[in-house]
Amino acid sequence: MILVLDCNIWVSLAINRRLDLIVQMSESGIRIASCEALKAEITDVLARPKLRKFVPPASVSKVAKLHDLITKRYKLTDIPKVVADSKDNYLFALCIKSRADYLVSGDKIVLQTGTYGQTKMITLKELQGLLNSI
Repeated sequence: MILVLDCNIWVSLAINRRLDLIVQMSESGIRIASCEALKAEITDVLARPKLRKFVPPASVSKVAKLHDLITKRYKLTDIPKVVADSKDNYLFALCIKSRADYLVSGDKIVLQTGTYGQTKMITLKELQGLLNSI
């Protein structure tokens, strides 16, 4: 199984101290796809002042290191226009490039896409249900 985890999933798991879920997925053979734009967005969001009380600066660098260790990085060249928020379109390029089975997101606009290529859009809760059934 190949997954793309939207930035909002990484941030939510970091805030709730549940990054172990990503480690468990990786250790069970699930491949997590990423790219430079996704890593940059994750570290940018986690470094915002309003999140410091939840994710201190030292933890931001730990999340970045975990990201580097666990994900398979892809270089993106063609970014399609799929959703109105152009900042999210790179996720769809990553799905195609990595041949992802699922894009896990909490973004309603991304989720409303339903399917893009072979990739199905799902929530974290839906992913957890899938993982429990394996």
